[in-house]
Amino acid sequence: MSAKRHSAQSFDVKLLNMIHNITRIESMSRRSKMLSFFFLSLFFSIQAQEKLSLVELIEIGLEANPSVQIMQNNSEIARNNHSYAPFMPSMRASGRTNVSRTNEERVLAIETGAEREFRNVRSENIGAGASLSWRIFDGLGMFATFDRTGLQYSVSEMQTRRVVENLVVDISDQYYRIVVQEHRLEAARRLMELSRERYRIIQEQVNIGTASGMDLQQAQLDFNADSSYLVRQDELLKNSYIRLNRLVNHDLSGSMYVTDTITLGAPLNRDDLELMAMENNSSVLISLMGIEISEADIRIARSGRYPNLDFVTGYTYNRSESPAGIATFNQSHGFNYGFEASMNIFNGFQVDRNIKNARILLKNQELTLEEVRLQVRSQMQILYNTYLNNLMMVDFEKQNVEVSRVNLGLALERYELGVLSGLGFREFQLSYINAVDRSLDALYQSKLLELSLLVLSGQMDEFLNRIQ
Repeated sequence: MSAKRHSAQSFDVKLLNMIHNITRIESMSRRSKMLSFFFLSLFFSIQAQEKLSLVELIEIGLEANPSVQIMQNNSEIARNNHSYAPFMPSMRASGRTNVSRTNEERVLAIETGAEREFRNVRSENIGAGASLSWRIFDGLGMFATFDRTGLQYSVSEMQTRRVVENLVVDISDQYYRIVVQEHRLEAARRLMELSRERYRIIQEQVNIGTASGMDLQQAQLDFNADSSYLVRQDELLKNSYIRLNRLVNHDLSGSMYVTDTITLGAPLNRDDLELMAMENNSSVLISLMGIEISEADIRIARSGRYPNLDFVTGYTYNRSESPAGIATFNQSHGFNYGFEASMNIFNGFQVDRNIKNARILLKNQELTLEEVRLQVRSQMQILYNTYLNNLMMVDFEKQNVEVSRVNLGLALERYELGVLSGLGFREFQLSYINAVDRSLDALYQSKLLELSLLVLSGQMDEFLNRIQ
C-alpha cells in the first residue's frame, strides 16, 4: 500500500457543470435570490472539520479492519508452516533413573549349600542417551511436502488479497454513497426552505383574499412532506457514516469527514479487462494454485511406493549399582551409528487408493478453475454492460438537470406573476429534484462499477490512480 496522501481534493468541476450559470435569473426579488442560493448550495457541503480522502480511509481500513488482520494472521501461520523441516534431521534425548530397596536370600554354591541373606538392599540404575535420525530418501515425498506448504502460503496470501479487495470496494461504495447522500440532504434542506417560503407567500395571499384556503392547505402538506423527507435523508446519511466507520474500525459516531468528489476515469475496455482478469483475478489465481497443490499431493502419495532410507546415530550412557548382585557395579557409554532402510510391501492397496483419490481431487481442481473462469467472465460482462449504460445515463441526466433547472427558473417567474399555480410550481420543483437525484445516482453507479471492474481484473494500481 502506498504512503498516505494528505493533499486535499477540491470539488469536482464536472459536478459544477450541472448547475452552472444558475445566477442568471433576471428577477432580483427576494424569492428569486433564494432560488439562486438553492441552486448554488445544492452540491456544496459545509467544510466543518478536516476531511479525509478515499485513499486515506482505505489505508486506515487496511490497518484497522479486523477481517484483514485475521487473514494476515492466517497468512503468518502458513508462512511459519512453510519451512525446511522435511529435510532436517530429528533428534531426541532421554534419561532415566531407578532406585529400589529389596530383601534377598541367595544360595552362592549348590555343592556347599552356602547361603547369603541381604536385607534392605538399595539398588540404583541410571541411564541417558541421545539419538539422531535423518531421512535421506523417501521417494521424493519431502520435496513434494515442501512445495505443498509453499503453495499453501501463497494461497493464504492470495486469500488475504481477496479480503483486501472486497474491503476496498466496500469502503469505496460507502464513501461515494455518503458523497451522494450529502448532496441529497442539502437538496432536501433547500427544498424544505422553498416550501416554507411558498407557504408564507400563500398565507399572505389568503390574508388579502387572492388565494384560497385549499391552496394554503396544499402548501402546508407539501411543506410537511419536505420536512419528513429532510429527516429521512439525514437518517440515511448518519447510517451511511456508521457503516463506513465500521469498515475502517473508526468511532461509530464520527461524521462529516468525507470529501465531496466523484470523478470518472477514462472509459474501460472490455477485452483488456477480461485479459487482465484471467491473469490477475485473485479467485482465478487461487484455483490455479489449488491445481498445483493437488499435483503435489499426487507426488506425496506416489512416494509411498518407494523405500525409506534413514541415517541414525546416538550416544548412550548406563550405570547400575547393586550390592546384592554378582557384579555390584556396572557402567557403559559410547556412540553408535548406522543406516536403516524400510519399505512397505503390502498394506491393503492403500497407496494405490491414495494415488487414485489424489488424481480425482486434481480433476476436481481443474473443473473448479474452469468454473471460476466462467464466473469471472460472466460477472465481468454483466458489470461492463451496466457500466456502459450508466456512462450514457450520466450524460443524459446532466442534460436533464440543466433543462429542469431552466424550467424551474421560468416557473418561478410565472409563479411570482400569478400565472402559475402553486401545484404547478410544485411539479417543476419536484422535477428538478428528481433529475438531480437521478444524475447523482448515475454518477455514483458508474464510479462504483468502474472500480469493481478494476478490482475484478486485478488492476489495483489503476484502482488507486482513479480514486486519488
